[in-house]
Amino acid sequence: MKYLTILLGLLASISLTAASVHGGEHEQIGVIEATNLQADGQKAQQEKRAIMLLVSQEHCGFCVQIKQEVIGPMIKSRAYENRLIIRELLLDTGSDVIDFRGVRRESHDFSYDYKVSLTPTLLFLDANGNELVEKMVGIQTPDMFYYYVDQSVQAAIGSLDKQIKAK
Repeated sequence: MKYLTILLGLLASISLTAASVHGGEHEQIGVIEATNLQADGQKAQQEKRAIMLLVSQEHCGFCVQIKQEVIGPMIKSRAYENRLIIRELLLDTGSDVIDFRGVRRESHDFSYDYKVSLTPTLLFLDANGNELVEKMVGIQTPDMFYYYVDQSVQAAIGSLDKQIKAK
């Protein structure tokens, strides 16, 4: 009888855990797709924000991981919303993007400007599309990756603030 009670308790906790996962506790926060970087750049200029651009592919496991474990929580926390615009550039959907100069281009062609050859890649850009800090390619040390992204975001914002003061 004692083992039956323990077994029922375990089954109940598993059911509750599954219900909370499917009930939205771990729901994925969507990243806005980059369609018009010129408009995003204008917004970034007006609001003194940096742009973090995730270059990804739909069927890239590491891209999904970075969205679920890093970017989704960043968006959900709202801690960056006043200093950072977050966008995603999908390479495998055949989509176009309006670049920072207002020219419509295929996403792949645009990514070549930044020498992106692997996904996921994170670019940290100013309002004109210039890199503020070095891009992050792939996921290094998954346990610490959120920390490294945050450090790059903070460095990009610091670089942007120096640009603004210099003007």
